[in-house]
Formats: sequence, structure tokens, C-alpha cells
Amino acid sequence: MIMYNSYSKIEELVSELPPLPSYLKGAEEYYAHIPKHHSDYTNPETLPEHIALVNHYFKTLVATHQLDKVIDQLISGYLQENNIENSKIGEFIKQLFANTIVFHDFGKINENFQANQLKMNNPVFLGREITDSPISTRHSSLGAFIYLSKHLNDIYTQFKLQETPELIVSCFLLSYTIFKHHGRRFDDDYAHTICFSEDLAGREAQELRDFLKRYVDSYQFSVNPKLYQMIANPVIFETPAYKQRINSFSLYALCKLNFSLLTASDYLATNEYMNRLQVKDFGVLDSQRINEIYDYVTQNEWLNEHEGKKNYNLGTFQNIDDYIFLNPKAESSANLNILRKEMAIEVVRNIRKNSHQNLFYIEAPTGGGKTNLSMLAAVELLKSHSGSINKVFYVFPFTTLVTQTYKSIQETLGIKDDEIIELHSKAGFKVNEDDLYGGKKLNYINNLFVNYPFCLLTHIRFFDLLKTNEKGTNYLLHRLANSIVVIDELQSYNPQHWDKVVYFIKQYADKFNIKFILMSATLPKLDKLDILKEQAKGFEYLIPKAKENYFQNPNFCNRVTFNFDLFERKDLTLDELANTIIQESKMYALKDFGAAKPINSVYAIVEFIFKKSASEFYQIIQHTDFFDEIFVLSGTILEHRRKYIINFLKNKANRQKKVLLITTQVVEAGVDIDMDLGFKDRSLIDSDEQLAGRINRNVNKKGCKLFLFNYNKEAIIYGKDKRLEITRNKIGKGQYQEILQTKDFDLLYDLVINDRNEWNTKKMAVGFSEYENKIKALKFQSVHDDFKLIEQNNISSFVPVNIPVEVDGVVDGQKEKIFSKMELDFLSQNHVFPNKYNEISGEKVFDIYLDLIHNRREFIQQKTYEKILQGIMSKYIFSLFASNKIEDQIVHFSDEEKSQFGYKYVQLWDKFYDIETGMKDTDFNSNETQFL
Repeated sequence: MIMYNSYSKIEELVSELPPLPSYLKGAEEYYAHIPKHHSDYTNPETLPEHIALVNHYFKTLVATHQLDKVIDQLISGYLQENNIENSKIGEFIKQLFANTIVFHDFGKINENFQANQLKMNNPVFLGREITDSPISTRHSSLGAFIYLSKHLNDIYTQFKLQETPELIVSCFLLSYTIFKHHGRRFDDDYAHTICFSEDLAGREAQELRDFLKRYVDSYQFSVNPKLYQMIANPVIFETPAYKQRINSFSLYALCKLNFSLLTASDYLATNEYMNRLQVKDFGVLDSQRINEIYDYVTQNEWLNEHEGKKNYNLGTFQNIDDYIFLNPKAESSANLNILRKEMAIEVVRNIRKNSHQNLFYIEAPTGGGKTNLSMLAAVELLKSHSGSINKVFYVFPFTTLVTQTYKSIQETLGIKDDEIIELHSKAGFKVNEDDLYGGKKLNYINNLFVNYPFCLLTHIRFFDLLKTNEKGTNYLLHRLANSIVVIDELQSYNPQHWDKVVYFIKQYADKFNIKFILMSATLPKLDKLDILKEQAKGFEYLIPKAKENYFQNPNFCNRVTFNFDLFERKDLTLDELANTIIQESKMYALKDFGAAKPINSVYAIVEFIFKKSASEFYQIIQHTDFFDEIFVLSGTILEHRRKYIINFLKNKANRQKKVLLITTQVVEAGVDIDMDLGFKDRSLIDSDEQLAGRINRNVNKKGCKLFLFNYNKEAIIYGKDKRLEITRNKIGKGQYQEILQTKDFDLLYDLVINDRNEWNTKKMAVGFSEYENKIKALKFQSVHDDFKLIEQNNISSFVPVNIPVEVDGVVDGQKEKIFSKMELDFLSQNHVFPNKYNEISGEKVFDIYLDLIHNRREFIQQKTYEKILQGIMSKYIFSLFASNKIEDQIVHFSDEEKSQFGYKYVQLWDKFYDIETGMKDTDFNSNETQFL
């Protein structure tokens, strides 16, 4: 843990600065913004007004998210890494950090910017334009020049310039955020920007300096003339003293945090002027609200009395102090619940003992209630930190997991609608007011800045926040400070990135005071990575003896037995597989386990690696007469159909039927179903275990099996995944079976991690140390590009079918909404209404999309419409891996004119697509029809 100094608070540093008119000549003459066309107010916003408003939001964001300590820690970390103990230097760097926000628009005094009709159209400056100005109408680089001039002089007068290269480095690098605050991203070659390359454009540097110096005089800053030679001088960046000071994650994170706060503060201030909308609620939990949530979780008898949902966590907290562990071995639903309760008690007790730590593992068997365990850990951490931890992020591998966990988290914690948001492409627009349009501006801001204390998002979106160089994504970085981050199923991604994952987690945990909870049923112990051992110390295992006490308890490890009869067969046909499934299902249908599985019923599932194989299998088995219902669930099944299938399987009224579910690996993503028999095309061991988790979930049946067979070539999907290579080369059939039956996944993961450790020590390998060097060298673009959890490019296909407004729910007579009230209101405002079958036309929805592209609205209205429509359109969209073969074939069914706007518009969808079975891919001459 880095020890850090406490420097002056941002509130003090900003408030102590004199008001702008006291040193800028004619300050009130300069405009910062002018009103929009057709607005109901006419006064331009003066530069002093804007600077004051930006400073207000800057101070508010820092106070709300408690960022002073984070900034101090980053500065101290940077100085420690350079063996500097002078607290005055740290204090000055913090002033530099604060002043980027204060100075960011000082360049708006550029006469050309003020006079330009498309900029400020300020009549005071008409006729005062400078036609050959090297900065034209730009203001960002001028603001950076003024910032650099003032602060280089302050360094010169307060310190010995040659002995404080870290101050010079900090000054130049923090000026980069001023240069870029209207740009889209940070780049690798930041020196190119900081050297004023765009403004030079063939000019001599001295000519530029001489031109810009007079703007510094307007602010009445006294600058030693020789210091100007340091500005727009690339030699500065080549000196050994400068280069040696750029070798720090702390500096990397400090620059990103500064960029986040500057752009967010500027946006909020500009929004307040433009839209007359003051943002006051930034979506954090105070101590009172935390206590209310804690009491709800620990004392409420019901989660939803109307639906008969009891709060089983009540019993956990009633017995927390004096509970004696039973660890029952006899298999029963009651004993399974005892084990779940005992895991919950362990988690709560260990959080209470270790709440000061930042890194936690929850390793719990499939069916053990990991999400509930993580919620208990989260509320305990919130309670123990009394408001100093004030946000919770839930991070999942897939959007389907985000969606299905949303309601569970809301119910379990008693979260209000305006306290939780889903952040992904299918989520649409979060509205907190009945009137879609009355609060549209505030809703837009709250969505953009995720002003909700609970946020659910995907792994890809979350790690983008940590590593991004994009301004729009980096807006949210400051929100991560002093939060809890729960990451589920981290092993879902290729082990080649595990070292990067744990590196970012550890660095941000320490420096941003983030409590990370990593959870999975098959959890790789990332702290075993050699290159990160020093950094990865401190993971607390909240269920320390999970393997012995739970994974290998018969209630978990004996719920499903694994059958390997077909495991090594290379000649298995789909016809033979169909016969096997029918015979096994017939035998199992004869069993009677009461309401859990009545006699003459069976729920069977078969999973394929490729969607094409699933389609071919459906063509075969649909002509048999054993099953009452045969469903297909794949990445090409639209959301309304997916919900219908899952609700059907969960509806107790259907339990007397014989059902077969044909699926691809989308069902592994935590789909909450309970099957009797499983058949799976083997792939990765942990993937096989995930499907086993969909079978006999509540231990209320006997004889449940998962048959592993060998059909498709899994290397087409997992070819670059070390887990597959190591499984093939080092794990035989016997050990494979042992891992699955005993749940000892360390046998696999230790081999994978050892392989990664060996790779990172090879001299010629592009290992983790090279990636870390890019971070420390501030290669912002490369840091982002070189860490991608998913490498594939996708094609998004829009199928213009009619989709029902609602489908059958989990309970007979109840319905589940597919379109929300807000979405239906939006559609009706655009003259799209349900047809006589209560369906919404996809063709008409796409027409709204095209109209939105061709006829743009006022900015916030446009962005709001886009976000709402995104959620509606997602109901008609499926994605597939982009390849030349797929592109060549899908074009025959698409309207190429309509397909120019981001989606393949499948005009001839009836020849290409089936609502019940998805894409008609049996004729495709490619196994590449494996879908997301």
C-alpha cells in the first residue's frame, strides 16, 4: 500500500484563486457560450460566468466522489516512484491538477474565436480579427499556452527549475488535457500535441511564441522571457531527466482522472447554461440510505410478499454471531439451503473481519447463490464504511446476465428505480419521470454520466473505463473512486489477458479505493501470476475452504453425474445423438419426484458449439414424436422469444410436460433454468461445468446426468485459448472427469497460470511487462488497443418482424412486458402503434431510425431519441461473427440501401430467419455461423 501525503483540498485550492475579472483585462467582454437558436433566453454566457460554473462542478464532483484522497495518493505514488519526499512538490502538482480545470478555457480570449459567426459572434470583436493568426479560431491550444506560461514561471520562482523535472513533466502532461478537452481521445504521441504541432504548421516556433505571449499579458501574468523557450520545444521531451520521470502508472491514472474531471465539469457547466438545468444529484449513497438498505436486507421478512418471495437472508443475519456450522452431507433441497446459508454466514463474517481490504474472492459452487453472496458482501462493506464507499458496480460477461440480475439485485436490496441502471447496448434509455419529455434533459445527463448508485454493466464496458483513451468513455472514470465493483465469471475470457485484468484491478483498487469482489464457480487464482505476485497480494478468500466444505459436498458435486461414453467418439452422428437423447429421456420420464419432476415428464437440454449444428439437429429431432415441446435457444433468437422460452421452462404449470431445449453456449451465461438431463458438445472444462449448473439446481431430483460428446471442432472457437491447448495436451479423459466431478478446477487453472508465467519470462515474448511499459510510458492509444477481451468483429442484423408487446410470464395468467411504457409512448409519438395482434412492426421501427438519421433534432432531443430507439431496436437485432463467407451470403437477403446505417437490414427475412429457430443456416456452407 502506497503511503501518501494529504495536500490541500481541491475546494481550498480553487476557492483561494482570485476571480477572473481581477486579472483578465475586460473579462466581461468575452463570451464562453451563446444561446441556442430558438431559445427563450438571449444573454450570452461570459467567460467569468462559465469559469465559475465549471469550478463549481469540479469542486462538487471531487467532494461528492471523495476524490481528494485519490488525487493525493496518485501524486504521492508518482513522487515515491521517483524517490521524492518533498511534500511542497506534491502540493504544487495538486495545484497544477486543479488549475487545468480553471485555465481550460482561458484561450477563449482569442479575437478570432470571439468574432467568428459560427463560434461566439461577439460584436465587441468584429473587425478585430487577425487574418494570419497561427491559431485561427481555436482556443484549446491557446489555453494550454497560457497555463504553461503561468505555471512554468511559478515553478521557476518557487523551486530550482533544474532540480524539479517532475514538476516540469507534470505541468506539460496536465496541459495535455487542456489541449484535448474538445478532442475525442488521448493519443500515443502526446508530445506532438504538447509541442503545438498543429499550430506551428510550417511556422517557426519562435514566431508562434511571440504571437501567443500577448495573450498571457492580457491576464497580467508575469513570465520570465527565457521560460517561453521551453514551450513548443520538442527538445524538452528528449532530455534524460524528462524521460526518466515518465515511468509511472500513478502518472498515467492522474492524467486520465484529470481528463475525466475537466471534461465532465465542462460538460455539466455548459449544459446548465444551454439548457437551464442544474444537476444536483450525482447518484451516490449517503450514510442514511446505506443504513436503510442494510436494514432492509437484514431485517425484512419479505422481498415481494405479493409474489410470495421471502427474504432468506433474514435467517442468515439472525444467526450470524453464534451459528454452529453443520455442513450436511445428505442430499436434499433443505440441506442445499443450509449450505447456502452457511456460505452466506462465512462471507459476512469474513467481510466484517477484513473490511479494510480491497480485494476479495467469492468462490462458490454453481447453484450456491453467488450473486446473493456478493450482495451480502456489498451491503456489509457499505455499512462498515459509513458513506466513504458510496457506489456499487456489478460487472458481468454478457448482457443477458446483466438483464436477468437487475431485478434480483433490486428486490434483494430494496433498490428504487431511480437508484439502479443497466449500462449496455440493449438497455435503452433510463427514465425516472412519468413524462418522457418533461424530464428529458435531466434524464439524458443522468444516463450520460450514470448518476445512479447501482450500475450493472458488461466486462468489456467496465475494463474500457479503466483503460480507455476515448473522452466519452473516460467521463465516468472519476465515478469509480470509492466504490464496490463485483466482477462475475472473470474466467470467461482468454487467459492471455488475465495478467492485464488483475494488474488493472490491483492498481485501481489501491489508488482509487475500490473494493473488488471477484466471484465464480470456476475461479482462476489470478494472484498466482508471478509477474504480479507483489502487486496481487491481499486477496481475501471470503469462503476460505470452499473446495472441501462446499464444492465437494454431495449436495453440489453429486447433483449431476457426468457420462463420458461419447466423450472420445469421433464418428458420432446427429441421428445417433438424437436416438440417445430420446432413449435417456424416456427412461428419466418414468421417474417421479413429485412437483419437482412429475412422472411422465422430462426436461432435457442439448448444447452445441455451433449454431449450424443446433439447426441441423433440430431438423432431425423435430420429426420425432416423444417431446411435447422442442425449443431452440441461440444467439440468433430474438429477445422476446428468449424470454418466452425461459418463462415457459420456469412456469410450474408446464413441469408435467416433456421438453427438449436445443441451444448453443448462450445458455451457459447464468440462465436461471432447472433441467433434468444434459447433453453437451465438449469444449472447455469450465464451460462444461457451466452447463452442469443448469441441471438439478435445487437437488430435488435423483439420477440427473450430463453426457459429454464430441462433435464439432472446438478449436475453431477456442483455438487461441490456452485452456483448450493445455486440456488437449496435458489433461486426459480420467483427469478431465475428475475435475468435473470433484470441482477441483485448480488442476486446470494452475497449469494455465504456470504457462502464462513461463511465457512472461521468455526474452522474445510479447509478454505482460511490455504492456505495462506502455502504460507507464503513457501510450494511451496502445494501452487501449492492446487489451481487448473480445477480438472478433460482429455484424448486427436487423430483422423487421412483428414483435409482441408482451409474452407469457413465469406464472399462468401473468404477462412479461417486452416493450416498456416509455418505449410504447415513444413509438406512439412517432405514429407507431401495436397492430391487432398487439405487435410492433419492425419495419416501422426502422423507419423511425432512418428518419432520426436524416432529420436531426435539437442535440439533447436527438441523443435521447437515439438512446430510447437503441433499446427498442435491440429487440429486433442479433449479432454474428463477421467473416467474408457470412458477408457474402447475408447480402442476398439484405436491403443494401437501408444497410448503410450500421445494421444489416434483412429485408427478405422470411427466407433467412424463423422466429422460433433463429437464422436458417442449415444451407450455409460454413461452420462460421457461430453466433453471439
